[in-house]
Order: sequence, then C-alpha cells, then structure tokens
Amino acid sequence: MKLLVAAIVALVVAPTAGAAGWATFGSNVQNIVDPGVLRTRAGSELVSFESPAGNTISLSRNGGAARVLVASDPIAGETRLVQQPSGAIQLYFPNADGVARLTSTDDGETWTGPIQTQSHDVGGVRAAAVRSDGTPLFTQDGTGFVNVFQGLDGETVHNVFAPCCGYAESLAVDSTGLAQIAFWSNATGLENFVYQTLDATGATAAQSTPTGYAASATIPRDDRVPLAADAAGNTFLGYSLGYPSSKQFVVATYRGGALARKTTVATGAFGGADPHMALAVDGQSRLWAVWTQGGAAWAARSRTHGQSFGAHVRIALPGSCYQLEALARADGSVVAYANFGSTLASTRLLPGLTVRVQGRTVAVSDDGFPVAGATISGAGRTLHTNAGGRAGLAGVPRGAAMRVSKPGYAAAGFRLP
Repeated sequence: MKLLVAAIVALVVAPTAGAAGWATFGSNVQNIVDPGVLRTRAGSELVSFESPAGNTISLSRNGGAARVLVASDPIAGETRLVQQPSGAIQLYFPNADGVARLTSTDDGETWTGPIQTQSHDVGGVRAAAVRSDGTPLFTQDGTGFVNVFQGLDGETVHNVFAPCCGYAESLAVDSTGLAQIAFWSNATGLENFVYQTLDATGATAAQSTPTGYAASATIPRDDRVPLAADAAGNTFLGYSLGYPSSKQFVVATYRGGALARKTTVATGAFGGADPHMALAVDGQSRLWAVWTQGGAAWAARSRTHGQSFGAHVRIALPGSCYQLEALARADGSVVAYANFGSTLASTRLLPGLTVRVQGRTVAVSDDGFPVAGATISGAGRTLHTNAGGRAGLAGVPRGAAMRVSKPGYAAAGFRLP
C-alpha cells in the first residue's frame, strides 16, 4: 500500500539535515574507544570513556569538557554507566586488578571509589544494566566466554556463551523486569547476531537469533550490538543483514523474550563497517534508531514502538566513524556520540517530517501521526497545517519550492508538481 501511495503523491526528494554540527568532548583516544552513555533521572547526560594512551578514565557531563576521574590506570578500557532506583550512579571500568566501580550520589557531579568488584578480568566492560530491584549487571567477553556479572560488585557470574566467540554485547531490562543480552557471534555455524533472555541469577534462560539467516549472513561486528527497552514492555535489538557487505539495518522488537516483529529502517549501499548502529528510548517510549551510511550519521524516530519509523534525518560525518552511541532527550530529539579515530564528538538530531502532496493539498506527519501547526512557506505564501496535519495549496504556482517547518523538527522541503 505504501508503494502505491508513493506513486501518486509528491514526497520530500531528499532526507533533511537534522543537526547543526559536531561538538568534540574527548580527545587522545583510540578508535576502539566506545563511550558509555547515561541519561540520569534528573535529565543530565553523562559520557564516560577511557584513554589507553593517557591511562585515564574520564567523564563529560552535559556536554562539558571531560574531566579525569581515574589517572594512572595502565589497563584503561571500556566503561559503562548505570543508575540504580536509589539514584546512585555506578561507573564500571577495568584496571590492573580487574573491574572496579566509582559511585556518584549527586547526579554525576562528584565520585567516590574506586571499589574493586569480583571480576578479576582486565578486559573492557562491554555492557551494563540495572534490574528493577536495583541490582546491577555488567559483562565482559573474551575467547570462549561472555560473562554476565550480577550484583553491585559482581558477586555472581555466569558464562552465557561458551563457544568461540561472542562480541560487542549489550544488556537491557524491560519494564516487566526481564533481563536480556544481545551480541554478535563468529562461532562455527552461528556467525550471526544472538539474543538471549537471562534468568534471575543472570544465567541464560533461552537463546535465539533474530535474523533467521544461516551462517555468514552478516558481516563481522565488533562495535556494540544495540539493545534498548521502553516502558511498554518492548525491547529493541538493532542488527544488519548482508554479506560480504551490509544491505539492511533492521530493528527487531521483543516482548517477554519472544520476537514480535522485524522492521527494516534503512537499505541501500553500506560500505566497510557500516552501519554502525545505536538505539535510544526516551521517557515517552519513543524509539530512536541511529546509524552510519554513506559518510553521514542518520536517524529516524518511531512513535509506534518500532512498528514504523518517521522520516530520516542526517548529518555529514567529519571523518571515519568507528563507534556510535545515542541518548534520547525528553524534548523528542536524540544525541549521537561518535568516535572519529582520535576524538569523541556529539551532535543533536531532530525528528524528521514526512511531507506528502496530493493534488492541491499537503499533508505533514511524524511516523504516521498528523503534525498540526506546521508552517509551509514559499512562493510568497505562508500556510499552516490544521489539526489533521493538512493545508490547502490553492494559489501556490506549480513548480514552487516550499519549506515545511515546526519547532522541534528538522525542516523539510518539497516542490509542488
């Protein structure tokens, strides 16, 4: 049906620019550095990251200059941030004795610690999450293991994937309290994205693959496989399909550990390690998908719990992207965080507007929802959409270039046929 509609209406010709630019917040990093990101209950944005060259663990708060929290860490590696129901924030990171944690009780302003956990593996902390009772989970991976540690200090541990090997895992806990993990595997016969539910102890409860494809259906993946949960019982997993290069970016939706649907977000030519992928959910359960493709960072927002996505927006990348993370803001926008080889930078993207013209009427929507009060300007005319997201174009000459805008959205354009 969507293809038929597209044939009889005029659509926005090109994706709209959704951001003003990139702001650097970290330097002296390597291209393997994948920042840990957290939006606190107070609305602050925390980003933690390591500098293996400088032997430091640093934190940026609300886009400010990063400050060093841990110096002289010879095993500085991947970090993760979580917030417990009490409000306490834990920052897990590796050091010479294994994994340690720092704690903040004032929204990331000050930190105490470090406290050593029960993990004595010096590898990076690939993922972290918090159960509904406040119990933290964190993970590490390596040859023949994806270890899930449970407890504030990792008091229990389970290897949830013994075949060699699992990489780039993420954790999520849904609104019912179900803990889940996703990663990419290159194990013989299972070169694929893997999804697992975890039991109350952090051990594997069930395992599946979302792609439905056999071995070698996906490219190798060592950047984090995104997993995010909303407040409505949904968990979203982002993955790519295609070999030897990706051809699709797909978001799978799980409910209660069962695959509910798969939605293709982007297709086309993906080169190299693209798409780097990130997912983020805001307090209204709006889901953002962010990815890299063709020298740009792209984003699209879903207001339908992953059933569909709104118009794509994009911003050019200033260089090669190696890692990608995202945080969704309460105002409906998303912040993308990227590693450009030696620097970390962020940018804010606004949701896109879908514009359809049929006859002498224009309809403006956001993931299928009408957008009222949008301004349509051009050819000496200024119009506004009604409650149904529509406006008449009587008196606008054919061929006129028109601009569609509304605060909180990336502007779009169309030409009246």
